[in-house]
Amino acid sequence: MILAPILLIVIGIGFTKYIDNQNSDHKAIIAVVADKNIQEVLKKQKTSTYKVNSKINTHNKNKLKIDLADGVVDGIIYINNDFSEVSYKYNASTNSTDPTNELKKNITLLKSQYMASKAGLSENQWQNIIKDVKIQKENINYDGNTVKLNNSESAQYFSEFAVIIAFFFLTSYISITGAEIGNEKGNHLIEGLTAAIPADKHYAGKMLGIFYLIGFQLIIYGLLGGLGYLILKNMHEKFIDLNKYLSGINAQYIIIVVMLTVVSLALYVFLAAIFASFVSRVEDISQATSSVASLMLIPYFLSFLTQSNPNLAISKILSYFPYMSQGLMPVRIARGAATYNDGYISLLISIIFVIIMYLFSAKVYKDNVFSYSSETPVKAILKQLNPFNRIS
Repeated sequence: MILAPILLIVIGIGFTKYIDNQNSDHKAIIAVVADKNIQEVLKKQKTSTYKVNSKINTHNKNKLKIDLADGVVDGIIYINNDFSEVSYKYNASTNSTDPTNELKKNITLLKSQYMASKAGLSENQWQNIIKDVKIQKENINYDGNTVKLNNSESAQYFSEFAVIIAFFFLTSYISITGAEIGNEKGNHLIEGLTAAIPADKHYAGKMLGIFYLIGFQLIIYGLLGGLGYLILKNMHEKFIDLNKYLSGINAQYIIIVVMLTVVSLALYVFLAAIFASFVSRVEDISQATSSVASLMLIPYFLSFLTQSNPNLAISKILSYFPYMSQGLMPVRIARGAATYNDGYISLLISIIFVIIMYLFSAKVYKDNVFSYSSETPVKAILKQLNPFNRIS
């Protein structure tokens, strides 16, 4: 369980690498029917989705059609001298990568170079025309103050990574909490335990044990991360450059993200404990934990929406709301839509709510420790919340 998130990350990286290798191994072999100069330029270009077969006789149209049908080539690109007409014929049964987008990009560059030469422009002038414009970003918040966190790609990637890691942590500990409390009630072990120790103290000890496990897991991750970095650095100094990837991210941002994740972890653990307190059978544990996990999906999916528009009304409001802030506030800060003060306010609200949730969950656990019902945990909770049921 401790290594589960790391294994998932390794599997994800491995799968991505496998897909990249598959794409490079399945480059489309194409023939270019065009002026000799155009053929030579396309042949020399470094490409990821296609490779030009220069050995094929492109003047024999009938032979080209046969080669395409027999799979000797995967496609044929036709380009006239002034680039006014370009067409691509391909074999639909081929398992090679579709090179259309890359061909379009490369041929567009060739066309612009051709038009520049016709207009009497030099190579340097043409390069200056097509060169990307550099835009310097500066985040200004709603108070008119410059946000100190650089709105860089690394900050945004870090926020996305933090949200995904938090999701794995929360999923694991929701299941652990539900199983710990639910199994004791479902198997009727709680009667013997509470005979020796009061229910509230038993609950406090159980929560303390779970948080010790969380702390131990964080320490293990820190040690593994540090060890991995040292190994990679000694293997090759430029293999990994943390300064490059962490540029624009300072200690304040990392503290806010880590603290929001840990505090939200405590909130979800207490919520899972409340649901598990209403378990009557072992079979009910999965429903209790899945109900809490369903709530966790809301900030997870909203975080991806917030990445494209961090100032959505729902994102602004929920980024301060306990159970939601861990998925939204890191993204909003990374995008420059929120300041560090906003992050600390959100963190403070969540910490206050942690104290409230602990006291409330302990009371619910104590009140329902000997309560058994034929109803599911969700129905039992709704029944408890219904004021008419309590009056009757």
